[in-house]
Amino acid sequence: MTGKKVLSVAEIARELDLPESTVHYWKNRFAQHLPSVGRGRQKRFKPEAVEIFATISRLLKEGHTARDVMDRLSQDYPLQADAVPATSGGASVQAVGSMDQVMTMAAAIGMEIAKSVGEGIRSVLAAESGGVPDVADIREGLEETALRISAAMQETEALRAENRELKEKLAVMEAEMVRLRKDRREMEKYLLDKIKSVST
Repeated sequence: MTGKKVLSVAEIARELDLPESTVHYWKNRFAQHLPSVGRGRQKRFKPEAVEIFATISRLLKEGHTARDVMDRLSQDYPLQADAVPATSGGASVQAVGSMDQVMTMAAAIGMEIAKSVGEGIRSVLAAESGGVPDVADIREGLEETALRISAAMQETEALRAENRELKEKLAVMEAEMVRLRKDRREMEKYLLDKIKSVST
């Protein structure tokens, strides 16, 4: 693996001997598991992302579906908190089509929380080394996990609300585009009629 701090898509494609277009597709499809910095054209990947891209390549070559690959990545690699794009009033229309990504991210967050709960309970039980586990420790761990689940659910609901809002804005923009096209056709017809009347 290279010693560089961050890598471009082209550099990763060269390192793994893959088409650049393929790496571009994967960087969007599996973004929540790829450690990166920057956004848009400035997006660069941390060196550990090369291993994840290599895993994606291997799994797809073995015949796994994209969903299978996503499930495997959820098991083997942590989520990247900054992978979900922040939206604002001027958000791009492209973000509207990301409901699948939002739901995948929510499912992955749920899996991470479930793993965390299981590990927490196992660690408490292991710490007791065969004795009766301390109920207060278990309760405290479960309360912390419940708070994390609640926060994750609130974040997911906020993302859903943003998605609904963006869909409404998209519908307004589409209606405006239809109106503008109609106006353009009427203007073209009007101008053609004027040109014909002047030339006759």
